[in-house]
Amino acid sequence: MFNPGRRQKLFLKGTAQQDQFRLSKVRQNLEATQKKLNEFKKHEKMVRIEKKHVSTMSKEVEELSSMEKKLDELDRNPGEKAKQLASKKARQDYEELQSEAKYGRENLKELAYKGQQDLQQQVRMNTMKKTVVPWLEKEIKTHESNINALDTVFNAIQQAIYSQEQAQQRHQFGRMRSININRSKNHELELDH
Repeated sequence: MFNPGRRQKLFLKGTAQQDQFRLSKVRQNLEATQKKLNEFKKHEKMVRIEKKHVSTMSKEVEELSSMEKKLDELDRNPGEKAKQLASKKARQDYEELQSEAKYGRENLKELAYKGQQDLQQQVRMNTMKKTVVPWLEKEIKTHESNINALDTVFNAIQQAIYSQEQAQQRHQFGRMRSININRSKNHELELDH
């Protein structure tokens, strides 16, 4: 008949060498799990950064497209051209729009925008955000939980080793005390004779 309490006592009862071996194995598992956790966190961070980058790029493209559309409309409309020649305010507005468009192009250049294929990443990133990120978050939670469990086991084994060492020291102290008491009694008996 299986007795889990007995099995646990047998597991905890062992030599210091066995305990050190267990402690070493738990430490190895703890370190491996921590390494995996760090990798998952790194991947999650990379996905989030890429998502933000593509989102920023998409907004910049939208704004630039809107400005270029306005500039095209102004350039194709002869009445607007005449207005710009006659009105300082209209000319300033047009130049401001050109400046903003130039700034938008420079921003896209800095974001390493190469064309529409970069914006197609937005769809891919949205898919990743819906599928990969939740999976990464689940893996991170699982590994954090495993680390906590392994840490608890590690601490329990360390405590068991410490308790075992203390018990051995008490036992040795008791033996030494007993030997000293016996020597003392024997010495007294020899003196009496």
